[in-house]
Amino acid sequence: MTSNKQRQYKGSLSSEKVKRNKISCVVLAAGLSSRFGSLKQLAKLNVGTSLIQNAVSIANKSKANYVFVVLGNKSSEIMRDLDPGRAQVLLNKDYRSGLSSSIKTAISNLPSDCYAAVLMVADQPFLSPEHIDLLINSMKTKPHSKMACLAFENEPRNPVIFSDEVFPLLEKITGDKGAKDIVKTHARDVTLINIKDRLVFQDVDTPSQLRVAPRIPKKGS
Repeated sequence: MTSNKQRQYKGSLSSEKVKRNKISCVVLAAGLSSRFGSLKQLAKLNVGTSLIQNAVSIANKSKANYVFVVLGNKSSEIMRDLDPGRAQVLLNKDYRSGLSSSIKTAISNLPSDCYAAVLMVADQPFLSPEHIDLLINSMKTKPHSKMACLAFENEPRNPVIFSDEVFPLLEKITGDKGAKDIVKTHARDVTLINIKDRLVFQDVDTPSQLRVAPRIPKKGS
């Protein structure tokens, strides 16, 4: 019997005519953690939860219809520690080629009824499900919107939601970079959702950043 932790999804975008009214949230977590020096995905926050578990839990609690987590480097080790909940695991075998390969893995495996996808990284521990929902609600209330992203003082930040009109552009990204250039060069098509708290956008690239990061309050504190 396949355990919950070992569930993997192998879907694909379909040419069949289906009602495309669903939104996915994708956690990109296949990286090598080269700057961190160890397996960053499993680095523990003060509440005892790993960075990747925290990110997947945020995505699972959002209003997204589907949740996916893209793994690559040391995926077996991560899956032993991860409780995916409703998230489905996508394996990126080409993870060494950089972040773009994880984005392509996600886009090529989205269900056929999905018309938009939130792309988020696993090392922004101060995001919340409500932040993801802001992106989802923006896409739902603006049917002709192509992209929306959280922002600080009108500067685009992660995470970002993309409509299926942008998927072909995402599949053309190469190397170790995300969709920043797409957001920048198509600024007129981007809805900015300004967040006043800069802490939301703090990411963790090194152990020292994890140590000095403000602590996530424990439940009930």
